[in-house]
Amino acid sequence: MKEQSNSLRAVVFALVGNLAIAIIKFIVSVISGSSAMLAESIHSLADTTNQVFLLIGRKRSAKGADELHSFGYGKEEYFWGFLVAVLLFFMGGCFSIYEGIHKLMHPEPLENYIYIFIVLISSMAIELKSFTVALTEFRKSSSGNLLKAVMASTDTNIFVILIEDFSALTGLTIVLISSLLSLINPIFDAIGTLFVGALLIIMAYFLANELRKLIIGENISREMRSEVKAIVLKHKAVMHINNIRSMYIGNNNFILLISVDMEDTTEAAAIETITSKVKSDIFRLYPNAKYIYMEVEEK
Repeated sequence: MKEQSNSLRAVVFALVGNLAIAIIKFIVSVISGSSAMLAESIHSLADTTNQVFLLIGRKRSAKGADELHSFGYGKEEYFWGFLVAVLLFFMGGCFSIYEGIHKLMHPEPLENYIYIFIVLISSMAIELKSFTVALTEFRKSSSGNLLKAVMASTDTNIFVILIEDFSALTGLTIVLISSLLSLINPIFDAIGTLFVGALLIIMAYFLANELRKLIIGENISREMRSEVKAIVLKHKAVMHINNIRSMYIGNNNFILLISVDMEDTTEAAAIETITSKVKSDIFRLYPNAKYIYMEVEEK
């Protein structure tokens, strides 16, 4: 419950921050005529919509199991997260590319530079705060190399916001540089817009690919499987582990199926005791092992 609360705090903080930034960027893009700033305002608007999608997915994924969905609706969060990637690609990346090409063909000098730089610096401060909040919550359950941790994470809300905020900070940096260079030549504004579009498309692809793996049924990590194997093999009656299969089902929960061979002299009562002990030990180590099934064959 605490992890869900942390995740919600990160989503809401990002939603409010991106909405405020989107409005300010759009106003300044109109005042200054900056296509790069317009691309960034669309980017922030897309991010705001993305947070709404994450909240919808969070709400729907919390529904309990029923007759049609015996394992619950947890995978809903993957679907809504995938929509975030699609929206980031089309609304953010493709629009930015279109706007950049248009400006390349018809370059125009920018106006009111002071407003552009004020908005860029203040937006970077807000995005950095949002990124810090998300990173702090993410690091409570993940450690080590950040990229590997994000790729291994199944907490959709947190890693989507991390990717969004990272792309936003990088995009703002690109716009800041292109805006400075456009003081020399306005064509740099168009080039900056194209770079922002390319960045968003790359981030959208990365995000979509990570969510694709979860949607089709991603396995738990090799380290987790090794720890499960060690728990099972503690029992001498277990002769061999045939296989360990698992799949994430949303909200960081997963299904675990274990098939083992036991000595044919093992009594039914002992098998039941071992099975119960294995399940309780696994659940103690991994409380998000929502469903644990153990198939026993006698040899």
